[in-house]
Amino acid sequence: MRTLTEKRRTGRLAACALWAGFGVVLCILTGCPKDTELQIVPRDQAYAGCYPIVGTSQVDCWDTADNKIDAPVFGEALYGQDAQFPRTESAYTKSDDGLTVKDEVTGLTWQQSGATGNYYWAGAQNVIDTLNKQNYGGYNDWRLPTIKELYSLWNASNGWPYIDEQYFTIDYSDEEELSHAIFWSSNKYTGLLASTLDSASGAEMAFGVNFGTGHIKAYTISTGPRHLVRCVRGNLAYGVNLFKNNGDGTISDLATGLMWPQADNGSGVEWEQALAYAQTQNSANYLGHNDWRLPNTKELQSLVDYTRSPAATNAANVGPAIDPLFSCTGITNEAGNADYPFYWTSTSAKPKADGPYGFAWHVAFGRAVDDNGDDIHGAGAVRFDTKAIGDAPAEGSGLNHVRLVRDANITVPVG
Repeated sequence: MRTLTEKRRTGRLAACALWAGFGVVLCILTGCPKDTELQIVPRDQAYAGCYPIVGTSQVDCWDTADNKIDAPVFGEALYGQDAQFPRTESAYTKSDDGLTVKDEVTGLTWQQSGATGNYYWAGAQNVIDTLNKQNYGGYNDWRLPTIKELYSLWNASNGWPYIDEQYFTIDYSDEEELSHAIFWSSNKYTGLLASTLDSASGAEMAFGVNFGTGHIKAYTISTGPRHLVRCVRGNLAYGVNLFKNNGDGTISDLATGLMWPQADNGSGVEWEQALAYAQTQNSANYLGHNDWRLPNTKELQSLVDYTRSPAATNAANVGPAIDPLFSCTGITNEAGNADYPFYWTSTSAKPKADGPYGFAWHVAFGRAVDDNGDDIHGAGAVRFDTKAIGDAPAEGSGLNHVRLVRDANITVPVG
């Protein structure tokens, strides 16, 4: 039989287990930590040049199997790969105390090593509060990065990990541990976990970058595995788009300096065909330009509107994960539901640390479904697919849509 003290203690512990939509919240009672709620920092208004896209650092070209090849020339098959176009390279400066790294391109300052331990999404606020209280690295305005800020660190020069280890620490002892190097972003998914095979089906999710495997996916915020935290500060306009409808079938993003067609190619194709489509359109002077290309993965991810998805619980946010200025071809997904496509990038991918590059990255503007059509990773996910139908299975059918890009040659105002 329990004593009165034991009953009171049991009552206090039970009272601590309060659930909120963003995770478990522990009340302020004896032995309970402080209540946690992630504070989303408001973004600044976009302006011309506020969102420079850092290149992927991929330097080699690959065929559709797994062979490195000499860079193709215009008119040849497989011309137009990521490595064939000049990009803005990262430019990092590590602080004298080694605690922080400044990205001179984006204007963002990062924790060099990230926080110790793993956290549910809302628990990242405890990390942020501690850093700001300590005036970590000389600053007290640390925050959880948006998914676009976090993805700016993505580096495909080697992969596994997809980050510059000269400047940033990723702790791992083997490939298996590295494959779970997932870092939280502040972007919550607009939908819910739809996997019928998961006990957390219907759970809220938030996006993260796996710097081991290279993916962007949405993860349950208060159930299942906890994930890592690396905080950021500075340039609150980074990742905010500034679109201009040019009235000629193109949309310019003044924030990134990129120009896009309003429409996609209209059908799913293999990766080699996607590259060839850019050449065909350039020969036809498509929309008045002959320098279109297949976007690299960071360029294409910059277009994602993470406030929108076909599975959004708020009706006002239902649609493809892109600004309504753009059109997306409708498809029927694996579950037989109306949806929107994945789109190819020009960036090759490898499925494991020592694997081949017979894959390419693609970005979901509709549900990031599995083979059953369950939305397990969210619109806006970045995954890889086989470059050709019939190759070893990856995370798609080998057929994806195309949206081209070109440099807009925008003059950024001074002052």
